[in-house]
Amino acid sequence: MFQHSTLADYDLCAVAAHAAQTVEFTMQQRSHRMTTAFPDAPVWLHADPARLEQVFVNLLFNAAKYTEAGGKVELSVEQEEDEATVRIRDTGIGIAPDVLPHVFDLFVQANPSSRRADAGLGIGLALVRSLVECHGGHVTAASAGLRHGSEFTVCLPMPAE
Repeated sequence: MFQHSTLADYDLCAVAAHAAQTVEFTMQQRSHRMTTAFPDAPVWLHADPARLEQVFVNLLFNAAKYTEAGGKVELSVEQEEDEATVRIRDTGIGIAPDVLPHVFDLFVQANPSSRRADAGLGIGLALVRSLVECHGGHVTAASAGLRHGSEFTVCLPMPAE
């Protein structure tokens, strides 16, 4: 769990925007089009902004890594009554149906036989899930299958008024 001193009220849109800035160079290097959509008003959460930014940066880097040159990555923040939602969609390689239920498991890789130099260790999405759950939220992954992109959705509880 987080130390109480790391939690404060933060605008989720600002945290997500900073994450987008962090990966902007990588997106440009890979010729991706990244778009963002945030509400006009701040979305206030009682959270650890560094850990939430780590979540969004990880998901955005994965989107960049698994999307072919010229692809599209979308980052959006929405607020509903008692929940804030951050979505990261891409036009990348997608996730096979048999892998989808396990993507947040530790050491799981979509294609462990891949020769990709940047394949990773299979801990990033497990860390994402853990950090989101420490904030009282949940994260899901969706994909229509290989070559159909993916969408990761982070849902976080809004503080009581």
